[in-house]
Amino acid sequence: MNARIALPLAPALFALLVLAYLLPGLVGHDPWKTEDAIGIGIVHQMLQHGNWIVPHLAGEPFLEDGPFHYWLAALTANLFGPLLEPHDGARVASGVLMAATLAFVHLSARELYGRTGAIGAVLTLLGCLGLLAHAHEVLAEISMLAGQALAWYGIALAPRKPRRAGWLLGAGLVIAALSKGIPAVIAPAAVALFAPFVAHPWRRREYALTLLAAFLTLGVVVGWLLALAEGRAPGIATAWWRASTAQFAMPAMDALGYWAQTLAWATWPAWALALWTLWEGRRRDSEPGTRMLIAAFVASLATLLVLVDPREVYTLPLLLPLALLAGAGVPSLRRGAANALAWFGVMSAGFLGALMWLGWFAMMTGVPPRIAERFSKLEPGHLPQFSWTVLVLALAVTLAWLWLILRSERSVFRGVTFWAAGITLLWGLAMTLILSWIDYGKSYRTVAQALKKNIPAGTRCIESRGLGESQRAVFDYHAEVVTQGLERGADARCSVLLVQAREGESDNIGPGWKLLWEGRRPRDRERFRLYQRQP
Repeated sequence: MNARIALPLAPALFALLVLAYLLPGLVGHDPWKTEDAIGIGIVHQMLQHGNWIVPHLAGEPFLEDGPFHYWLAALTANLFGPLLEPHDGARVASGVLMAATLAFVHLSARELYGRTGAIGAVLTLLGCLGLLAHAHEVLAEISMLAGQALAWYGIALAPRKPRRAGWLLGAGLVIAALSKGIPAVIAPAAVALFAPFVAHPWRRREYALTLLAAFLTLGVVVGWLLALAEGRAPGIATAWWRASTAQFAMPAMDALGYWAQTLAWATWPAWALALWTLWEGRRRDSEPGTRMLIAAFVASLATLLVLVDPREVYTLPLLLPLALLAGAGVPSLRRGAANALAWFGVMSAGFLGALMWLGWFAMMTGVPPRIAERFSKLEPGHLPQFSWTVLVLALAVTLAWLWLILRSERSVFRGVTFWAAGITLLWGLAMTLILSWIDYGKSYRTVAQALKKNIPAGTRCIESRGLGESQRAVFDYHAEVVTQGLERGADARCSVLLVQAREGESDNIGPGWKLLWEGRRPRDRERFRLYQRQP
């Protein structure tokens, strides 16, 4: 009865924590703006229109991504078709790829510095704030992350098993390249090439076999490019290559400021623990694995800084070397630092979790009235419905978290364990107690269906102006409404025009158009207007 929970967690409890992190949010809601909607729109084009070789979005090639993630998402959507909606089935692929990513991080850490620190690396990755939402989206960066994690494992394994490591490294590079193109392979490929100059375990003749096997495996990417070149869209291979290489530019000062702010929260707590690893080892020669991870971080950061159009999702590759560096330092954390992180995580998760429970209770009962009114104002028109399933799942997550917090033994692993458990608690409560409220505000289903009802019968084409990619994706997915974007060089010949603009902005479409319909999501400032050209 008085037995304490041993830390680091036993394999069974560790697996339960990982599942509690991965599963909520994969099913039970519509596509959400932005990345999730785009990914599901691409999968829809694969399943419904057979665009398998090149990702397509609303009928047009989408050259920002490769097809790998969407192949898996289409496969899981078909596999779970009898049980789940297509968008829910597609997200299952993200759960599988995230599980693979965590497994490869664990294996890499074991090779570099042992089993104990490996658990710390995985827990650190689970706790990173920038990973949480993206881990549950149909997003090519997730398969890229799995590919890079496999590539890092191949590099870590090379001193011990060079031949096997080469094939793993090559497979990881192929997955990364077929997910996000050239930027996804630069860091692991550079570290693999220069590994002999970084640390002595890679200075062996057998390491040449690793690089040879990796090089041969990259032929898969060449085969895909040849399939593009000989496919139904001539020139698409060249266009994809140009789009991939066009993502680089010299970093601007405003971009550096953006990255400084974004990385500070998106990579927490990995960056703080990684700094401890470096500080703790400052008075002795760096371990070979540590030097390799420093090189991996530097290469990943350098790639990030030269990318055009900074976006928060681009920080994901940095999480892998940071989490691996952090895991190396967790076993040597000072007890005071570990306890500070632990109780910061407990207080933050406890406070925010209590607010979610209070918000759910207010929506269900109207008490306290001010909180219930606040939720209603934020999402006007939402009608909360009680569900025993939601209540039981939320209680299970909450009680499991309390049990872990109250019964765990004192250990330096309390910090990363409590932090990862707190993140898991908050995500689990958000995806149960207030999921319907969030989905109501983020779904485009009702807007898309209303748009379709107001399109004149016999309409052959629809022009669009200002329509974002995520909106194009959800209108195609929910209502089979595909537009021709004037911004993308479409000819202005259609009799129907769809305009997206912010509230209060003029559409500036000129004379000769009749307004047929106007709609928007309940509290969005963006609104949509459908016009018909007058004869």
